[in-house]
Amino acid sequence: MSSLLVIALACGIVGQTGTIAYIAGESQESYRLTLIDAATGETTPVGQGDRDAYPRWSPDGTHIAYQSKQPEGTGIRVACPDSGEDKALAHQFSWNYEPRWSPDGRKLAYSSDGDMAPLQAILVYDLDTDTETIWGGTHRGLIRPVWLPTTDLMKALDPDDQAAAEALGLMELSAEAEERGVLLAVGVGGAPPNMAADIYIVTPTLAVPLLPFLMPDSYRYVEWCVEPDNDGRQIAYESNDGGDRELFVLGRRGITNVSNHPAADWNPVWAPDNNWIAFESFRQGRRGIYRVLISTANVFPVAVDAYYDCWAPDWSPDGEHLVFVSDRTGAPQLFIADKEGKTQQQLTKDAFPALAPTWRPDTN
Repeated sequence: MSSLLVIALACGIVGQTGTIAYIAGESQESYRLTLIDAATGETTPVGQGDRDAYPRWSPDGTHIAYQSKQPEGTGIRVACPDSGEDKALAHQFSWNYEPRWSPDGRKLAYSSDGDMAPLQAILVYDLDTDTETIWGGTHRGLIRPVWLPTTDLMKALDPDDQAAAEALGLMELSAEAEERGVLLAVGVGGAPPNMAADIYIVTPTLAVPLLPFLMPDSYRYVEWCVEPDNDGRQIAYESNDGGDRELFVLGRRGITNVSNHPAADWNPVWAPDNNWIAFESFRQGRRGIYRVLISTANVFPVAVDAYYDCWAPDWSPDGEHLVFVSDRTGAPQLFIADKEGKTQQQLTKDAFPALAPTWRPDTN
């Protein structure tokens, strides 16, 4: 352990505030949604403690959606830490994963699998009406949905091809889509032998592959994860275009490889100012956390070491710090670092794992 890290742990010089939600427990069966005060280290159990996973704060910071075990499979729950309420959503199917909030905080999108055969559909739950709807029309094989904050980028990318224009311009042409929102998801597309995972635009009635319209040869590559920036004007995604797992950014100026390294790079997380992306990489032998400036593709290390792993970064609301997971002290624990990685502070100090941190939005 470096002398700089020892000083940070002893003196608490990071000095960050706010609430962080994370998952803690001795085993997966007992994983529980938990809150921790970044200033005091005080923890508060919130979730069911039964395979809790994948916490996500609502845009206004009042609720947390997360997945947890239900009598048959896995379901989505919504907890309100301030009131103590913890509500299970009523699902059509048994297995429901990875919830994501709509920009207005009134809907949740997640992946679902059926009981008898894999469904892999995107479902949207309306919290105002307590109704659940399949999105994407009849298309199946869709996972990891995320909402587009606006439709600005999709409108700007309308191609000249009429069929593509009708699909990509759906947000502009359809008042329903403007009103109900638009999702991005990862799905299987193409036809044998040219099949691969692709990025899809998903509305209530359609699921349209995005990249084949922009890059006709994109079927040769595999896309895994997609994350729009906070304004919906850029999209970061993972792809093996270039030979290994890289991070690309799609914006009005086209598509740019922003990580560009022989080692695998993945898990893009946008900073609040949309200028930086934090990500994970093996570029120095062990899994570490880096940040890249989108305008120049310059990469800087944040939490990297030859003797331990660091992963699962999330930005503080002011964009000055990152919370992440590291096994540097044994069981995976939460740490906070300033964005340059010069000072780092251990946040949790338990004998059991602390995982999947996410910082509460600051809406003041």
